[in-house]
Amino acid sequence: MSRTSTRDRRQRGQSMVEYAVITAAILGFSVMGWPFIRLLVNALDAYFQGIYYVLQSPLT
Repeated sequence: MSRTSTRDRRQRGQSMVEYAVITAAILGFSVMGWPFIRLLVNALDAYFQGIYYVLQSPLT
C-alpha cells in the first residue's frame, strides 16, 4: 500500500480550494448579473415580437 506524501496532500487541498473559489465566483457573478440578463431577454423578446408583427402585417 503506497502512502501519499504531505506535499501531495497539500497540492490536492490547494486545488480543491481553487476549485471552490472559482465556483463561488462564477455563481456570485451569475446572481449579481441576473437582473441585467432578465432585461436583455425581455428586450430580445420585444425585438422578435416587432419582427413578427411586420412579417404578419397585410400588404396593401
